[in-house]
Amino acid sequence: MRIPRRVTWLGLATAACLLAVGCEEPPQPKKEVVRPVKIHVIGSLQPEAMLEYPGTIQAVLTAEMGFEVPGRVLELPVKEGDHVKKGQLLARIDPRDYEAELKVALANLEKALADLKRSENIFKEDPGAISQDDLERDRRAVKVAEAEAEIKRKALADTELRALFDGVVARILVPDFANVQAKQPVLILQDTSTLEIEVAVPERDFAKGRRSELSKEELTKRLAPKVIVTSLKDREFDARITEYAQVADPVTRTFPVTLQFDNPEDVTILPGMTARVRIVIDPDSAYSVPSTAVRGDADKKPYVWKVNPETMQVERQRVEAGPLTGDRVLLRSGVEKGDWVAISGVTQLRPGMKVRKYERQADKER
Repeated sequence: MRIPRRVTWLGLATAACLLAVGCEEPPQPKKEVVRPVKIHVIGSLQPEAMLEYPGTIQAVLTAEMGFEVPGRVLELPVKEGDHVKKGQLLARIDPRDYEAELKVALANLEKALADLKRSENIFKEDPGAISQDDLERDRRAVKVAEAEAEIKRKALADTELRALFDGVVARILVPDFANVQAKQPVLILQDTSTLEIEVAVPERDFAKGRRSELSKEELTKRLAPKVIVTSLKDREFDARITEYAQVADPVTRTFPVTLQFDNPEDVTILPGMTARVRIVIDPDSAYSVPSTAVRGDADKKPYVWKVNPETMQVERQRVEAGPLTGDRVLLRSGVEKGDWVAISGVTQLRPGMKVRKYERQADKER
């Protein structure tokens, strides 16, 4: 039985169409757009709201200790790093010469006292046998001998070097049994329970502050200074202003400012370490965003785009806008500390849209 040629060609064409349809790739889902946006964490200060100054940490109490008299060091019972108490013996020089001199001074005092007593007895029994001038001379001799004995007694005491305060032996500057001169530094004693740092504030920054009669305590509260130790970048330590100059250094044109902070017990911070001091000049920036980040809804109510840190999706959040300072606006309510708010590309955002943190190329390469 022969099949008509027209039917054959029709069947082949139909099969080809079916095969072509079956080989087509399924439509690809649209790729989700994730927009990069700059994010401000509510409660965190903007970089432009803070100023930083480098400095070197020092101990609040530091004493280069030396003997008041010369001699050979016989005893040095402490080592570098030892913690000592006030009055504890730190070093001793040979006392024998000073002991002998004190004995001579005491013997002279004893003779002067005996001479005065004899003169007073003679004057008492026979006022004409000795003159008043001779009696006064013997009294002056006693005073001179007493003063000399006191000098020698102090010199003997100065053969011992004792701690002026509770602290730590930072450095020992002479070897054992060395001959030292009077007032030659023998060791450095420091009290590191409280540390200080001095920074140089440029005159341009000093001029930014309002002229006022604030106390150092009030100034500390306003500026909220923090000390960031270079080797402990993830830690900040509350500091307090203790001194600030009112006259600029004639060479550097800067104003020295001294701050103190308590030495923490869980880390080691030592004098000589480098650090920087951070102060806050605009505390409102923690709760402010660029004015362009605040939009108006259909009811003309202000809102911002709040970012969910877990899903990185955005949603509208109504806020109460405060005063405008420069190009930033204060958010009085509607957001809380720790909230993430998108502050760039806000005109392109839609509810539920996913975003990612915008990072500069320089930040990525770090």
